[in-house]
Amino acid sequence: MIALERDALAWILGIPDSNDFIDEYVGRNWYHAKSHHTERFSDLLSIANLDELLGRFGVRHPSIKLVRSGGAVPTAEYLWRDRMVDPARVAQLFSEGATVVFGGLHDRHEPARRLCNAVSLQVSARTQTNIYLTPPGSQGFRPHWDTHDVYVLQIEGSKRWRMYGGGPELPLKDHKFDPARHQAGEIECELTLETGEALYVPRGWMHAAATTDSTSVHVTLGVMSYTWADLLADSLSELVDRNPRWRENVPLGFAAGVELDKGLEEELSQRILTLSEEMNLHAVVPARAETFVEHLRPRAVDHLKQVGLAGEISAEDRVCWRLGVPGRIALRDDRVALLSRGREVDFPSEATTTLECLLTGETMIAGEISDGLDWASRQVVLKALIREGWLTVTEES
Repeated sequence: MIALERDALAWILGIPDSNDFIDEYVGRNWYHAKSHHTERFSDLLSIANLDELLGRFGVRHPSIKLVRSGGAVPTAEYLWRDRMVDPARVAQLFSEGATVVFGGLHDRHEPARRLCNAVSLQVSARTQTNIYLTPPGSQGFRPHWDTHDVYVLQIEGSKRWRMYGGGPELPLKDHKFDPARHQAGEIECELTLETGEALYVPRGWMHAAATTDSTSVHVTLGVMSYTWADLLADSLSELVDRNPRWRENVPLGFAAGVELDKGLEEELSQRILTLSEEMNLHAVVPARAETFVEHLRPRAVDHLKQVGLAGEISAEDRVCWRLGVPGRIALRDDRVALLSRGREVDFPSEATTTLECLLTGETMIAGEISDGLDWASRQVVLKALIREGWLTVTEES
């Protein structure tokens, strides 16, 4: 299943590995991943899943929105009781040609969350999903471009896509698309995305899609690119917190003159010359890496059960690191710490091998982990990890 994939992009695109795709296409050009396996995404999502979400869980606007011919359907047509979505009205408007947009489904649907988590871990970026349920012969949005990369997974039906010229090169998140100012250029390509196929669209590429003669369900997985500018800003922020020299005032009245003060320019240039020596990427990168996965709330339905099992764990039990939960080891003098989602638990340094084994994600028999610890010592480590919600007792081999 999705969360087990070591190469999530390859799983999405149906290719052996994603290395060539990353080198040739990411950030440069769109990519149509053709496939004859119509059931490739059947475990990820279905119309039945959307129907249950719509009717059972009391979803509010804007987690569900409706659009029609490029414009938003007035919320008065499908909301009741303080922004609550009326499932019957949504279904009726869908039958009349409206597209239903399920925003942030990864926060309510476990397979979508696992997919986002797997991609975030692989590409080191924040991710999100939107799901589009579009009736036959309809178009949800007019030609536009996005400020993030998009992977489109065609779940059911098919959709006709057009790729246009005229989009900006590598727009940032605050470069908002404005239909009054940003016009589509010439059509550069037309393609039909069939069930089980995927499409990659880089940020800034102008595109539009319309259904064919069948109902379409597709997932758009957005990747919020982390740029060199972002890394520089994070590094500067960390440096400013650490070094008071960068918190000093610029000279009073520096902007009062008609011409730029040469002394200001020279002083700033001198300070910039030392940046590469002063910045600490070893502190910035791990801190940023944690945010890429921590924005996704963990979803599991067995925490109370696992806490109960922790107290009775035996050497014959099978244990496994919980899917989708990040974890890393930090050595602290004669101790070792396991860090996950803003929390850390300290153990004696002798537990390092135990933690390394568990972080591989493989299911292991508790009494047979090759870590050099006696059972009583290992049992203490396992119980602590289970109670933190990081490790599970499982029946899977």
